[in-house]
Amino acid sequence: MTNAYTFDDRFEIVRFERCAVSVRAKKNVSVSEVDALMILRRSFEVTDHRQYVVLLVVDNITDITSGARHVLSSSRNVLAAAMLGRGAMDEVLAGPYLHAVYPGEYFTEEAAAMQWLAVMHDLVCADPVPHAMSLTVDLDPFRPRKPRAASPGPGSAFPEVRLSTSSADLERAG
Repeated sequence: MTNAYTFDDRFEIVRFERCAVSVRAKKNVSVSEVDALMILRRSFEVTDHRQYVVLLVVDNITDITSGARHVLSSSRNVLAAAMLGRGAMDEVLAGPYLHAVYPGEYFTEEAAAMQWLAVMHDLVCADPVPHAMSLTVDLDPFRPRKPRAASPGPGSAFPEVRLSTSSADLERAG
């Protein structure tokens, strides 16, 4: 079953599996927060209100506002996202989504993106109706990432927390 939805003549959302969609801009666009909300809403609707994996084609996206980045990278209905682009600029646009609340990867080849997305779907989909996008079980969809520092450095968004039981620290805490 394939459902498709186009809104504002700029974006096309196509359901290509039970809980898998592709999203592509039909022409060069800047994605706003409202656009991001509409993309998520329409993707959820074309999958009949199921959580889904998404293939996001970024080659016609010229800019993504900070509000749109926040909306797209924090969606609880997206199970995994494969971003498909053509080069370095597309990879820069896709960068923030590699650290979203869901697994995400950037690809330059559609076949590789679809294979990864199928494996991720089969790992994380919790739909009560049994189904699979991939029969492959010997692939590791998680590429090694650079290890993160054990504690945040100076100027980090996360303050350093120290636990101490010395009497001097307890007196200061008062």
